[in-house]
Amino acid sequence: MPHTCRRLIVALVSLAAISRAGAQVGTLLPVPTALQLGEGRLVLDTTFGVALVRHNDDRLRRAVERFVARVEDRTTLELPRTPVPAGALRLDVAGPGERVQGIDENESYRLEISAAGATLSAPTVVGAIRGLETLLQLITSDATTHYLPAATIDDTPRFRWRGLLVDVGRHFMPVEQIKKTLDGMAMVKLNVLHWHLSEDQGFRVESQRFPKLHELGSDGQYYTQAQLREVVAYARDRGIRVVPEFDMPGHSTSWFVGYPQYASRPGPITVRRAWGGADAIFDPTKEETYAFIDRFIGEMVRIFPDAYWHIGGDEVEDKHWNNNRRIARWRRARGWNNEQLQAHFNRRLTRILAKYNKRMVGWDEILHPDLPQQTVVQSWRGTNYLRDAAKRGFTGILSAPYYLDHIKPATDFYLADPVPRTTDLTLAEQALVLGGEACMWSEFVSVETTDSRLWPRLGAVAERLWSRQDVTDVPDMYRRLDVLAGRLEASGVRVQSHSARMLRKLFPAGDLAPLESLLTVVQPPFFGQATNGRQTTQLHPLTRVVDAARPDPPARWLTERLVRRFVVNPFDSVAHDSLVTLLSRWRELTPQVQGLAQQTPTIGEAVPVTLALERTSVLGLEALRYVRSGEKPDSAWLATAAADLKRYEGPLGLLRVSVLPEVRKLVALLQGVVQ
Repeated sequence: MPHTCRRLIVALVSLAAISRAGAQVGTLLPVPTALQLGEGRLVLDTTFGVALVRHNDDRLRRAVERFVARVEDRTTLELPRTPVPAGALRLDVAGPGERVQGIDENESYRLEISAAGATLSAPTVVGAIRGLETLLQLITSDATTHYLPAATIDDTPRFRWRGLLVDVGRHFMPVEQIKKTLDGMAMVKLNVLHWHLSEDQGFRVESQRFPKLHELGSDGQYYTQAQLREVVAYARDRGIRVVPEFDMPGHSTSWFVGYPQYASRPGPITVRRAWGGADAIFDPTKEETYAFIDRFIGEMVRIFPDAYWHIGGDEVEDKHWNNNRRIARWRRARGWNNEQLQAHFNRRLTRILAKYNKRMVGWDEILHPDLPQQTVVQSWRGTNYLRDAAKRGFTGILSAPYYLDHIKPATDFYLADPVPRTTDLTLAEQALVLGGEACMWSEFVSVETTDSRLWPRLGAVAERLWSRQDVTDVPDMYRRLDVLAGRLEASGVRVQSHSARMLRKLFPAGDLAPLESLLTVVQPPFFGQATNGRQTTQLHPLTRVVDAARPDPPARWLTERLVRRFVVNPFDSVAHDSLVTLLSRWRELTPQVQGLAQQTPTIGEAVPVTLALERTSVLGLEALRYVRSGEKPDSAWLATAAADLKRYEGPLGLLRVSVLPEVRKLVALLQGVVQ
């Protein structure tokens, strides 16, 4: 019975994904700038090879080898692994592009596919890499063959900065996980890995000049310099820049475990395990502080060649400087408040970075009248900070709507635009918006769960930053995200298998089907609800039922589409019958989950949300019956339904009923008010 619930959701996905755009773009993600379908197909067989027409270098050849290997995986054909003199695919690349890939790298490409062959034209190797990813997504099959449909594609990104922040300070991510993430980023044409490498909970980089940074501040979990270079090279091969972040002056406790002399308070200082504010921050009044930072950056710039350097700058708590009498006197002598003191610190950092030909990036707290104009402001507290930065002449990056760890649905990311149609920015001010970055902070994310927290929702952000502004078909986006999830799973990114794999940690032997079905319709709490009154730390295991849940479970958006259809037409039999089937199956999960909870205490976390799901499903079924019959419920039923749904809004045992808003819409329909 539980397996039936999961199969039903898969079968119903197509009902929620009907769209005009679907026929035009197929499974491409992100949607290209311009696509014209042609007649015919290019059949893929063992003679399919790749010819390099003009430019030919090691990076391009490696991209071709990866492309061919993935075509082989998809088709099971044995193909020429290296470029051939004359192939069915001609790569016409004008040149290598920038020696160090930068913000102005040309990533455009043109694809022309016919039955006679295909040509991929690009001005740079990076453009060719983007086009090869599109070709891989175009591979289609029927009962007899694999082929590429005839088409012409002209494609170029809308924004120059399309990034992902990965926080390895709070929970460390090994090199292989970073590489796997880079592979996924390349699939969806993201081009910046923002690598958050230092935090109160850990300093993750080997420093040969200051070895106590990683020896004492990392718990032994850090990247050697060889590994850092390996990741930078791996990213470059995929057309991705690596921008390091070493957070200062706040979020810097781990720096001072080995070097307390640069902190605002005396040692000893230990790695902070709890979340929240720092235990110590940098002392901005000492010249020794800037000499230390200068020497450290001077060492790191030999590893990170990108022109941009992130200094953090967020959440600097006044108490650290206020409680140090010497710092307070130094500040008052200059007539400064703490905001001006931080601006002084940032000006000094700017000069240090300029010495190494680096441009400073910082979170939006750094925005200040005295901030050097070349600084890039990254907005995380709200879209208004991006607007304010642009109005004041600063270039900016938007992250505020794209916090993946906040457990929002893909819809929220997809419909948030760095430069919306309603913007009041002038064209010149709009040009200052470089793009955006999704953020994966890791308070509640570990190497075990990061794939499921990133994907496939990151694909929605990638499309928003690459594709045209008018590409906003949410049902079709979800349809293509489902395809992306399958591609990622095939490549080793644990998306679709996440829940079952994590549940096996809790219940190694036995029938997991009831829990797997439950996890198609419940989700983790929002970020602010994530502890639900429980005190968690860096050392808290992230292997509970809530960690097995996915942020945007498939039943949530499927139910949303079906309810929308039903609200428009209560006599839509497909929508009605599908909802009845789903709600009936969810109503029946309670005894099965309770039975599993009797076998291991860790499953008990799922019981409260299962009970809430049962009651929510009953209310949904009753509302459907009332609507279809034309019968009016009495006021007592309406009051009880509203009270129960209100009670289930928050987390129950650290899990939420994801379809609660849709059942509320069905109840509201009985009152003549649809939200």
